[in-house]
Amino acid sequence: MEYKTLLFCIPYAGGSSSSMSNVSNVLNTEDVEVHYLELPGRGMRSTEPFHSTLEETIEDISDKIRSRLLSKDQPFILWGHSMGAVLGLLVLFNLQNDYMPKGLIVSGMQAPLFQPAELPMPRKKRNALLLDILPTKYERSKNAPIFQRVQQKRIEIMEKDTALLEENPVEDWPSIIIETPLAVIIAENDELYNNKDCYKDWNRHTSNTTSYFPVDGGHFFMFQYPKQTSALLSKIINDLTH
Repeated sequence: MEYKTLLFCIPYAGGSSSSMSNVSNVLNTEDVEVHYLELPGRGMRSTEPFHSTLEETIEDISDKIRSRLLSKDQPFILWGHSMGAVLGLLVLFNLQNDYMPKGLIVSGMQAPLFQPAELPMPRKKRNALLLDILPTKYERSKNAPIFQRVQQKRIEIMEKDTALLEENPVEDWPSIIIETPLAVIIAENDELYNNKDCYKDWNRHTSNTTSYFPVDGGHFFMFQYPKQTSALLSKIINDLTH
């Protein structure tokens, strides 16, 4: 039996299942079915408690993927942006021995093994920057109560998400190696990761090929250039599945 390839989208810190839908909804491919993954504490899972460990987060995402696969032979691809890139790597590593992943797409995140010359940006400062550059439909009403409520909720979720990675460090990153190709999307003007060298070491996490794709825009390039991003994703997915 021939199955459709599934694309699972894992959003950035503070993101929900709808965060990446503007791009993947216009993907130019009929052979791919798109699914948006969501952590507890937001969106459709807003009544569920936040995860406190990385292990339960990885298992939660893995379970959601397992539940959507019709067979262990059904091909799938993960696309993770920012924090979602790290989660995507760990999830694919967790699933690869029992399922048929075709590849991992990462964007908006330095390689886990990259060692910056400077001290990393403090969490609160980084989150403040993320909030500042993240597009919002309430942008014109920043002083309105609804904007303030939405912004406060975003801050809460973002703090929980970023703490999840910082307070649960992976002890042996060199051993996290996937067997599928890996595609790295690099925004030319990423406000968080503007040192292009920080992406190179993603190739240390696959025994297969690593491809690098520069794109216009900043950290949230997919919102700035949705059509171009969609075209690039379609190309990458086609390369991974053929």
